[in-house]
Amino acid sequence: MNKLMLFVGCCALVACAHSPVQVDLRPQVTVAPESIGAGRTISIRGVNQLQGSGLGSLGGVYASDSQVQLANNVEQAMADTLRDGFTQWSFQPVADDADVQIVASLTSLRYSSPDKLITTEVDTSAGVQLQVTIGGATYYGSYRSSGRDRNLIKPDRDEVEARINGLLSATLQRAFEDEKLKNFLRTHG
Repeated sequence: MNKLMLFVGCCALVACAHSPVQVDLRPQVTVAPESIGAGRTISIRGVNQLQGSGLGSLGGVYASDSQVQLANNVEQAMADTLRDGFTQWSFQPVADDADVQIVASLTSLRYSSPDKLITTEVDTSAGVQLQVTIGGATYYGSYRSSGRDRNLIKPDRDEVEARINGLLSATLQRAFEDEKLKNFLRTHG
């Protein structure tokens, strides 16, 4: 009986070690209210340009099986976050036929740890490209963030999710701090 319990316990541990970590993207931005939009309508669409749903590995002994994967719709998560931010700039979100059209493409999102017994470093990076079109004019903005953290133990799902959301939030925040984007929106109003 003891051998059976030991076997079942070992199987459960191995199953946990081989499970991918599913993370929900919920980026957030802080945008100071401004009247840049002056009531113009805006439509925002997110595009996921990532290859597959994997972001990288948690590292450690089972690195090849401990993959970080997206659990929700990244396109919708980015669009919702940007919509909230542009609303603070006095734009009015609509589904179609907007004065301003924005396509937000997630070009990269990575979470990577070395394949070592003890995981000590985590490299993260994110890239987003905005295509903003007003009439016949288009502005392209590329925004990137990266980070390197150290851990004594492998982070759990909540820590991984918080790190990835923090990184994507910082990347999207850069768009709202882009003076060239603000000037483009003001000039082509």
